[in-house]
Amino acid sequence: MPPDRPQATLGVDGVQEHQLARLVAQVGNRKNVVLELDETGVTLCVWYWPVSDEGERVAPSDLVAHRNSHQFRGPYCLCGFIDDRDPGHYEAAIVVSTRGPNAGEYVACCASSKCGYVVLIEQMHNSPGLPTKRYARRGSDQARPQEVVFLDGNGMFMKALWCFTMDMD
Repeated sequence: MPPDRPQATLGVDGVQEHQLARLVAQVGNRKNVVLELDETGVTLCVWYWPVSDEGERVAPSDLVAHRNSHQFRGPYCLCGFIDDRDPGHYEAAIVVSTRGPNAGEYVACCASSKCGYVVLIEQMHNSPGLPTKRYARRGSDQARPQEVVFLDGNGMFMKALWCFTMDMD
């Protein structure tokens, strides 16, 4: 079960808070599909799990390398839904839980620890019917993506890696 996370207060009124809670529940209740915020910033859509050049699903531990070598990104969290000042898309951090019932497992979570987005991606990795996609390789002249910086909601400690550890209390 994903941890209880405090809900963000940026631009969130009562109606929007209820809608955010509904979106967080929809994301967390899926067993064979990763959902992310869509282009409109108000609804969810499917995020496609990457497959290797051989057609095999990329392991959660290899998502960082795949992100650097292919035109691929992690799922978008829900911060774009709640941040009226900057309603863009925010890539979730891919981290390893260090405590709780999912200790040692990879999860995708809100990089700023604000919106409550948490997906147990390690559990989904082998799910039958998981939507997949083969992403094109990055050319040698193409820029690599910026690292996703994770802001730990407990100690406000920033780690400048896309894949590292987090506590799941």
